[in-house]
Parts: sequence; structure tokens; C-alpha cells
Amino acid sequence: MTEHPPAHTSVFHVPDVILAEIDQARAALERLDSDPLYAFHGARKAIKKARSSARLIRTGDKSASRRINAAGRRAADALEEARDADSLEQIARAAAIHCERSEIAAIVTMEGVRAREDSKRVDRTHAAGQARAMLDEMAGEVEKIDFSQTPGTVMAQGLVRTYKRAKKRLKIARKNPDGETLHELRKRVKDWRYHTTALKAVWPDRVKAKRKKAKKAADLLGDHHDLTRLINRLGDRQDPDEPDLHLHEAIDTLKTRRTALEAKALKTAKKVFKRDPGDLKTDLKDAF
Repeated sequence: MTEHPPAHTSVFHVPDVILAEIDQARAALERLDSDPLYAFHGARKAIKKARSSARLIRTGDKSASRRINAAGRRAADALEEARDADSLEQIARAAAIHCERSEIAAIVTMEGVRAREDSKRVDRTHAAGQARAMLDEMAGEVEKIDFSQTPGTVMAQGLVRTYKRAKKRLKIARKNPDGETLHELRKRVKDWRYHTTALKAVWPDRVKAKRKKAKKAADLLGDHHDLTRLINRLGDRQDPDEPDLHLHEAIDTLKTRRTALEAKALKTAKKVFKRDPGDLKTDLKDAF
């Protein structure tokens, strides 16, 4: 395995940051036999960080950034079926704890059992092999990155772009909050968190608070997305001709929790992205 610096140690070495995350994904997949749940979870998490870092350098080498991101998407897609089933089981267990009525808790718990059975049908060895091939492709594309501008300029432009995209998604989500708009907002919030982490060395006075608020917003949006997945899965089981009242109540219970999460998530995200992008651009120009 190639040796690379730990992830996010230097704002000026994003290619090394991406390679470090690729190595993290490879290391996670090596634990497929001993800990298959961690193998897929750890690998997908590292892949997401690598893709996010690739988006940060979009203005430096647009073509390479897109190719790395595309290969990363294919790597994550290879692991998606198993990881989604694994996570849904965990989501159902956690949701059942918050159900006051035993009948409702039993329905939610059973959905977790079904998810576990789904995960057993996935060929994890084949999926891991596909992911490894895509990780190799990602690493090859990283080696081709060619900055025509100075690293500092690229990073500043990249972070402003990240902020604008997140702010735009926040506006859309506040206007029309649903599972899709909040999930898109979550992805952009997570980008912002990763990128501000990369910039902590040159923006220390502001980045700590932003990272903490972004983490809280991402966690709330993640919980919202988890409940949306569970609600949709339960909804697919509802027979419109012979409705199950307990199933209907279970869905309504989860929707009530989801609505509360929605309000908290949007309120927190608003605090993170309340500034004008132009002010951010000025701050970063001074930092570099």
C-alpha cells in the first residue's frame, strides 16, 4: 500500500489527501472477512471524503476532478446495496426504541430484520472487488492532476464554490422541504465540513465554530434521511386495498419525528450559511 500523509493535514496537498482517503477505503475492505459491516461502512465513508476533496479542486483541474468523482461514485455504487441494507437494520433498531407503543415498535423492528435478510443475499466479495477496481482508477486519476493556478487560489475558489452550492441547496430545502431536498442539502453541508477541515491551518479563527455547527447540521440531516428511507420502505408494504392500521400508525409516528428533525436541521444549517459568499471570498483572500 502506498504511504500518504494522514487525511486533511495540509491545505496545499489535496491530491495526497485524496490518495490517503483511497488508502483508507482499501484498508477498510481488507477487513471484509473479519468485519464485513465495518468494511463496507468504512470504505464508503472514505470514498465520500475522497470525492468531496476532488470537488474542492474543481477550479484547479476541472477534468481530473470530474474523473475522480465519477470513479468514486462507481466505487460507492458497488458497495451501496450491502451498505444500505446494513444501515437500514441499524436505523430500524434505533427508531424502534423511540416508539412508545409495543405494536409500533414491533413493526419497525421487523423491518430491520428484513433488511438483515436482504444483506445476506448480497455478494460482498464481488462488490468489494468492483470497488477496489474503481479505487485503483481513482488513484490513477489523482496522479494526473495538474494545477495551472497556485494551490492557495484553487483552495479559496473551491471553498467559495462549496459555500455557494450549500447556500443554494439550503434555500431550496427551506422553500420545499422533503426527503430529496434535505438529502441534497446534507451532501453539500458535509462537503463544507470536510473542506473547512482541510482549511483549518489557514483559517483557524473561524473554522472551529463552522465545523461544529456543520457537523450538527449534517447529523440532523442524516437522521432525517435515515427516517425517510425507513418510512418509504414501510410505505411500500402498505396495501391500499387492505390497509394495516398498525403499519399506518408506525409510519405516522416516524413522520412526526422526521418533521421535528427537519425544523432543527434547517435552523442549524441557516446558522452555518448565513454569511454572504462575497464576505467569505474576502476572508479567504486575506488568509492566503
